[in-house]
Amino acid sequence: MFLRQLLDGALHRMPFYAVAKGRQVGIFKTWPECQQQVNGFTAPRFKKFATEAEAKQFIEQNKGGSTGALTSSWNSRTTGKRSYSASSDTTQPAKKQSKRTVLLHELPAAAGNMVKYGQYSFPQDDDGFVHVYTDGSCEGNGQAHAAAGLGVYFAEGHALNTAQPVSGRATNNCGEIQAASMAIRLAREQGVRRLVINTDSKFLIDSITKWLPGWKRRNWTLASGGPVKNKTDFQELEGELSSGDIEIKWNHVDAHCGILGNERADELARKGTQMYRTMRKTR
Repeated sequence: MFLRQLLDGALHRMPFYAVAKGRQVGIFKTWPECQQQVNGFTAPRFKKFATEAEAKQFIEQNKGGSTGALTSSWNSRTTGKRSYSASSDTTQPAKKQSKRTVLLHELPAAAGNMVKYGQYSFPQDDDGFVHVYTDGSCEGNGQAHAAAGLGVYFAEGHALNTAQPVSGRATNNCGEIQAASMAIRLAREQGVRRLVINTDSKFLIDSITKWLPGWKRRNWTLASGGPVKNKTDFQELEGELSSGDIEIKWNHVDAHCGILGNERADELARKGTQMYRTMRKTR
């Protein structure tokens, strides 16, 4: 009896990896099984949950293609996953798919093509835009001994994926801005002329698309009269944007909701933060 209770408790605490878009849609017991379904898959959608009910709801709200009620089959002894398929005998309307990615302008086609520019191949959508994910990270943001890094992610195993410490002030926003500048430079050096920057920073997007012209008119001061804290980083980014030889689109993505590119950029930015700490210790 005690052994059964112990096993039931362990199963209850077991995480559930929901894959709404991937090679196989379903709920998986382990990260390696989940990873097999999403690595290298264009625009995957996945997330880890504490309960099966939450995982199932995530799939229902984010699955692509089929509609209707979901039926499940469980085979933990062999595959360790719960898979779902659409049932055709239901009269319930399908739930509207929630949009995890919100674009400022229009939704581009999926970046499912690998196109070579310079020495490397890049993920490119049907409109001819290469896609990159950027992120910033900071530990102790706003504190005297803060450490910050930036991450740039093009694709799995891509030679130009970048993790490095920030320069100047160690803040999360500095990491976000410097990551965007780095992404543009890396793409331009390989001859990329159309680039979509996917970022979870609304601050970065609003700064470039809404506030920057006003800051410049007021000699880099805010409407309130105070100075723009990230002036140096924004001036560098503006220089990259104003070169005229590369077209940039900005795309806001939700953070930490299973978007592979965003998760990878976050990992790289965190690695950059650790590099910042190591660099400071050696000084």
